[in-house]
Amino acid sequence: MNGDLYWVVAHYEGISVAAELLSMGKPVHLTVHDEPLAMLVRSRRFRPLWPLMSITFSRVIRGARSVDVTSTKMRDYFRVKYGVNCFALYKYLPELPIMNFHLSEKTLTVGHIGSLYHTDPFRKFILACRDYAESQNSSLKIKRIGASPEMDNIDSANLVAIENYGELLEQEALPVLATCDFVYAMYPKGFRFRGFRRTSLPIKLSTYIQAQRPIFAHTPGDSGLAELVETYGVGKVCRRDHTTDIRACIEEILGMKIGHEHFEAIRKDLMGSSQIQQLHRALRV
Repeated sequence: MNGDLYWVVAHYEGISVAAELLSMGKPVHLTVHDEPLAMLVRSRRFRPLWPLMSITFSRVIRGARSVDVTSTKMRDYFRVKYGVNCFALYKYLPELPIMNFHLSEKTLTVGHIGSLYHTDPFRKFILACRDYAESQNSSLKIKRIGASPEMDNIDSANLVAIENYGELLEQEALPVLATCDFVYAMYPKGFRFRGFRRTSLPIKLSTYIQAQRPIFAHTPGDSGLAELVETYGVGKVCRRDHTTDIRACIEEILGMKIGHEHFEAIRKDLMGSSQIQQLHRALRV
C-alpha cells in the first residue's frame, strides 16, 4: 500500500496502525476523538495497558505530520503535554435548520441521544424531574434516541415513561427533539472520568445545537461541555448530583429564554468553515 498521506483515527487498533506506518517512514495525519489514555483509565478491564499505551501514543502523536482533535481543551492539553501543534475539528455545519417547536403544557419532556456514561446521575436527574413535574401537576416523559446499555437499564427500571425511537438519522431526530422542553447531556464526576470529560465533547452536542433546545449539562465544571454551554449561554450546567440541586437547575433551565443567536454563535465557532480550512491545509500533500 502506497499513498502520499495516511489518515488514521487514533482509536483502539488505529493507534497500532499509525505506529506501524510511522515505523515504515510513511506520512500520517492523525485524528483523535477520545484521548486514548483517558479511555483506558475509564476501563477496568484494559487499565493495565496504560503504561504501554502511554509510550506508543506519545511516539505516534509526536511522529504524525499533523493532528486534529475533537475539542479546544484537548488541543491545549496535547500542546502542553506532547508539544504538538494540533487543531480542533469537531463537525462541520454550514447553517442551522429552521425549527418548529411543539411543546406540551402538561408534560415535562426531556430529550436524550446516544450513550449514558453512568446511570447513577441520570437516575437522580429523573427523580428530580419527577418531583418537579408532580409539583406542577404535570407528567414526565423521556424521548430516547439511539442505543445505550446504560439507558436500557434505566428503561427496565420503570422510573419514568420513556419513548424509545431507536436509531434515527440526524434529520429524523431533530423533529423529535423539537418537542422537548430541553435536552440532556452528561459527564460523570470522579477521577475515573476526569481526563475523559476534560478533553472530549459528546457528538450529541452537534445535534442538540441544530435542534436549538436548551441543553441540560449534568457535569462537573471542569468539562469541555460545561465550558461551551456556559460560554455561549445555550443551557444550564448542573454540577451536583443531589436531587434538590438538580431540581433547582431544572427550574432554572425551564425559565431560560435562549434565542437563535446563541445557537448560531456556537455553530459558527464550533462547527464553522474555519476548521475545514485547517483540515484542507493539513491534508494537502
